[in-house]
Amino acid sequence: MRRIGILAISHAESIDVLLAALARLGWVAGKTIEIVFPSPSGDDAKLACNMREILAAKVDLIVAQTRPAVFAAREATSRVPVVMGAFNGDPVKEGIAKSVQHPGGNVTGTYYDGNAAARQRVTLVRELLPNTQHLGILMNPLSKVSMGLAEDLAETARGMGLSARLIGAGRAEEVDEAFASAAALGLQAVATVSGADMYSFRKNVVSAADKYRLPTIMGSIGFPELGGLAKIGPDIPILWRKMATAHVDKILKGATPAELPLVGLDELELVINMRTAERFGISVPEGMRRRAVKLVE
Repeated sequence: MRRIGILAISHAESIDVLLAALARLGWVAGKTIEIVFPSPSGDDAKLACNMREILAAKVDLIVAQTRPAVFAAREATSRVPVVMGAFNGDPVKEGIAKSVQHPGGNVTGTYYDGNAAARQRVTLVRELLPNTQHLGILMNPLSKVSMGLAEDLAETARGMGLSARLIGAGRAEEVDEAFASAAALGLQAVATVSGADMYSFRKNVVSAADKYRLPTIMGSIGFPELGGLAKIGPDIPILWRKMATAHVDKILKGATPAELPLVGLDELELVINMRTAERFGISVPEGMRRRAVKLVE
């Protein structure tokens, strides 16, 4: 039986999407494949520990969920195939792959332009909340990658004429405290970095945003459906379904990651919760309504 290790920072919907896609290809967990899935964590130290556990299980390939997991896997092994699940960035510019068509090493997978998504979140703040001058950036202080993304997002915000302050939550139960701090600092809105850790915080972010009256924009799928104001970002499950077919299935059948092209996604989805906008007294421009792939009424 072939064995797959999953290195993750949260048990996001995307992992279930991957397992379902693999099952349709004949790779059924517990029957034709064994899944090694240590308890997810956004803590860099725990991620490294989980990586050691996966390698000790002698897996045939590793699925790495988002940037922190990709870097942890890449540092830990140059032998075991690593498949990136929705890497946030440019794998070629960052030295993970030699080229899109021929990655050349033991890492391949899917990716999206996280900088473009970050710029669009700040742009959305400017369009939806034109009077906002002071923006909070929610990130995970336990993750160097998350902190780096937050600094980039803050720089983008400052380039658009906003002041930006980083607010941190390493666990879901810390989100309320982060928003309380943002309100005390006089911040007027919040944008979050991308990442599976932020995905796992969605319900807490919705609750805290309402409690402290801080309109919030995320990149996480499902955020507006839970009551959040808006989401702009890639359709991550699409990337995981593509990864199952383009990478995992082929590697399990004998292909090498060095010759399996990377798969990118350029389109960003805008979803707006109109009820939440009304509750915050926000008027959504007609042009923005037309751009949205979904309006939650």
